[in-house]
Amino acid sequence: MKYTQLELRLKTKDNFIGRIQNIWFIASGVLATLFNYYWHGPEVHAWDLRFHIIRNILRQYFAKSLPHTMSNDTAPTIDFEFIADYIAMNNLPNRPLQPSIGYNQEHNIEFNSKNCVEYNVPHYGLSSDKLNQMAELDKQLAQTGHPRSISCQVLVSTQSEFANCDPNCVLGMGPLDPDERIVLYFHGGAYCVGERSLTHMHVFAHISRTTGLRVFSPNYRLAPRHGFPSQLHDCFMAYKHVLSRGFKPQNIVLAGDSAGGALVVGMLLLLRDMKCTSPSAAVLVSPWVDATCSGDSWTRNQHYDYLPALPLTDPFHPTRMFYDAGRKFSPAMLKELQCPLVSPVFGTDLKGMPPMLVQMGRNELLHDDIEKFVTKVKHDNQDGCVRLETYEHMPHVFVLFDFADAAQKAFSSIGSFVREHN
Repeated sequence: MKYTQLELRLKTKDNFIGRIQNIWFIASGVLATLFNYYWHGPEVHAWDLRFHIIRNILRQYFAKSLPHTMSNDTAPTIDFEFIADYIAMNNLPNRPLQPSIGYNQEHNIEFNSKNCVEYNVPHYGLSSDKLNQMAELDKQLAQTGHPRSISCQVLVSTQSEFANCDPNCVLGMGPLDPDERIVLYFHGGAYCVGERSLTHMHVFAHISRTTGLRVFSPNYRLAPRHGFPSQLHDCFMAYKHVLSRGFKPQNIVLAGDSAGGALVVGMLLLLRDMKCTSPSAAVLVSPWVDATCSGDSWTRNQHYDYLPALPLTDPFHPTRMFYDAGRKFSPAMLKELQCPLVSPVFGTDLKGMPPMLVQMGRNELLHDDIEKFVTKVKHDNQDGCVRLETYEHMPHVFVLFDFADAAQKAFSSIGSFVREHN
């Protein structure tokens, strides 16, 4: 098949010219930010120069790294295997984790026969069928002696009670005592970026510091190479693996941001419907609970957030790439996207949720979708089940700006919430 030629702004080969191309891509954004900041003043007075620079680099990355001028009809002619390599080659810059902040170790999770699962959730229709197809494939691979695996980060803050413990012991996958509590965190990144959770190491370290717990983060498969529900299945299997290592459901806090927040809710729905014991609590930071992006804030907050507001007819819309890359958008796809495992905000039954903390920025595109989701959870569960915190002037997943006062307040609140639901 002949694929459409694409005009790409970032490197397509990891060579000298490609690296210069990327440096200029970032430098031009920094220079433009400096000029606007000192000539016109800050866009939001609550943001300092550093905040503006990082926000604008993220905005440039998400808005311009892929050509968002393609028509819906071109979707089948795009080589998304190449796009997956392109995204991986140009992943967001990672901040190295300094020893003074925390330390981590990457483990391998093998999906062996004893952890294989059958998703008895036929009411989710096509999503259920896809989950069971993936589960059956994993079962076959395990039975033939070639089990599939993913990696998992284990991280601990140097400012926690584990600071003086042997790292080889503390960074293992098993419980340090029979009743140890942990945070199982699903990273965000529109299901497409965040390889090996490296973009979130400082977020994990802050959460470990304020909760006093170790943080486990499975590195689920990424789109567009692996479409829905690969990510949800991998997270469910990682949860089962953690249980098989000796952790108890009541000692696990599920957490996630953006796409990872949607994965948390999808997990909770599956666990509830399969009559499994739910984790003790859940923390959602800017959860992407509506893959159709239908809230009014997608228009109202365009000027402030770093996420671009793209039409669903764009083949490079994150929803399109994670759900079924290369398929044309249609009314049938729109209906599929309203499955609660894809877009929890469309769930008609959100009962049985554990205590839940939801944090969002006032200025983020997802604001109205998150607010609608929280309203539904409150309606379907007992009083006090969900707590919503809205942080003024903040964009999507503002905890990534961990130097900001709002981010530090959010981390402290997560710590208090987790201790409260011990």
